[in-house]
This record gives sequence, structure tokens and C-alpha cells, in this order.
Amino acid sequence: MAKIPTNFGSGGSHLTPGGAAGTPSLAEALRDIADDLAAAKPAPITAADAGAAYGPAEQALLNALKAQLNALAAAPIKTTKG
Repeated sequence: MAKIPTNFGSGGSHLTPGGAAGTPSLAEALRDIADDLAAAKPAPITAADAGAAYGPAEQALLNALKAQLNALAAAPIKTTKG
């Protein structure tokens, strides 16, 4: 995991190939960001069902949360490692 300092990129630091200007390089930071995004993506919820054991308000809330998480799970992550 790359620790990105607050002065990352200032004066050209960390931006040259081969790590000649400091670590992490821009490429290392971007790869770590891609890993973090992939790890944060939720899995779809398939088994959960807000049935009759809950009241109408709880059912609505649980079903809304399930729908939102499933929408996040279905969204493509455009930043990936190559």
C-alpha cells in the first residue's frame, strides 16, 4: 500500500519513471488505488429478504438498502490494474 504524502507531485516529485523522484511513484500509487477500489466493491445480496417478520417500515428500509448495495455491486469499476 502506497502512502501518498501531501506534497505528492509538487515540483515533479514522484512523477518520473523508475522511481527516480521518490517513492511511491505515480504508477505505484495508481495501482494501489485500483486495488483499494476493487476491494471496496460490495458483493451482490441474493439471499436477504425482508419478509413478514418485519414491519412495513423495516421491510421498506431493508429492501431499499438491498437495492442500493446491488446497484453498487453491478456498477463497473473503471480503474483497474493492467
